[in-house]
Amino acid sequence: MKLSSLFYVFVFLPALAFADGALKSGVIESTALGVSKRFNIYLPEGYGTSERRYPVIYLVHGWGVDEDAWPSSSLQVHKVADDLDLQAIIVMPDGDRGVYINSVTPADYKACMNEAPPVRNSREPREEFCVRRANYEDYMLEDIIPYIDRHYRTHPTRLARGVMGESAGGLASFHLALRHKDLFSTVAAHSGAVSMLYQPGNNKPLTRIEPRPGFEEWEAMLGLDIENWLAYDPYSLLDTLKPDELAIYFDSGMEDEFGFYQMALHFEQRLKQLGLDHIFVAVPGGKHDDEFFGGRIMYSLQFMAEHFRKNGVYP
Repeated sequence: MKLSSLFYVFVFLPALAFADGALKSGVIESTALGVSKRFNIYLPEGYGTSERRYPVIYLVHGWGVDEDAWPSSSLQVHKVADDLDLQAIIVMPDGDRGVYINSVTPADYKACMNEAPPVRNSREPREEFCVRRANYEDYMLEDIIPYIDRHYRTHPTRLARGVMGESAGGLASFHLALRHKDLFSTVAAHSGAVSMLYQPGNNKPLTRIEPRPGFEEWEAMLGLDIENWLAYDPYSLLDTLKPDELAIYFDSGMEDEFGFYQMALHFEQRLKQLGLDHIFVAVPGGKHDDEFFGGRIMYSLQFMAEHFRKNGVYP
């Protein structure tokens, strides 16, 4: 992989055939969260009739939606995978807020169940949203990944494991991959908050955390200590990355309404400064919505499939 420019064009091999994989769901008893959590899973064509092992892609949903966002009519990740004849397992866990951070504020299960629902995730039943412990990073590492490796025919190695997401899920994907490089070898994001502390309005990162209207849930998760924010900020975590340690893909719409495009530019600048290989695609006209995310999923899935193929773990 070569270092990309802003408009790097990456050429993928076309799928040789169309296939039909199976979309199923299951339940994980989460020790980290103290509750049961549902997940969706895509099993590629041939999984049920073969004895092969498959690489795994973990899809992290964004803020305010749930695990059903990925197979929804607006994203249809299973249809995209079928069209690509993707030979990988795709896991779509329920991450509630989708950020996969161990919260500094303890969960209040009783209050969550009894009080008015939050502004986002308001349509999700409380029993599917509320948790007894808000240790979402541990949930991914200690509950989800081990469960999938025990119950499905995976290649249980980092070379056969990737994580990707959109929006807040893009932030989660990058901090998970950068904090746990022993578990993941590839990462991707669509309109991800990859420079979490960067402020597009003044072209500077935050140097201290103060209470701000609209950020109450983020401050509850991460607290007001800047060091805890830095520990989960993908931009800051790049300093821990060695060359060729992670295969990196990310993109953003150039008309993103929330400043995520500017965050992506800031992130790519740091990747270039550090001499780290990556692919970044800036998409003219792209906004922060399902139309953009749905139009980009094929590229991240292809990117990961090619990475798995190069590492000899792709069927």
